[in-house]
Amino acid sequence: MNGNLKKMVLAVAALLVAGFMTMAATPAGTPQDGQAQPTAKASKAHKTKAPKVSKAERLKAGKPINLNTATAEEMTGLPRIGAKVAQRIVEYRSAHKGFKSVDELRNVKGCGPKVLDGIRPYVTL
Repeated sequence: MNGNLKKMVLAVAALLVAGFMTMAATPAGTPQDGQAQPTAKASKAHKTKAPKVSKAERLKAGKPINLNTATAEEMTGLPRIGAKVAQRIVEYRSAHKGFKSVDELRNVKGCGPKVLDGIRPYVTL
């Protein structure tokens, strides 16, 4: 081989080696230059969704909520208690210097017998 041909072969070999090293250093799944980005659908296909857990199931795993100390946000975790009713419970508690019994919740607008029966296992004083 003549000198120029050797130089060209070495240059091509060096480019190939550099290309292979770049590919080896790139994490799997990372797009190379000129490759399309993965679509959202493709990435969602590999994700698994966590099973939905009801409020009641979350509460069963934890301690009961104390009506005299819980925040409105904590009370929204109770079954059938939304933000407005939770705020009314906090306001009633402030106006009446706390709850004397869980049944006293019946005095709060939005806490009827069904709501009270639904949250009774998850509240305490």
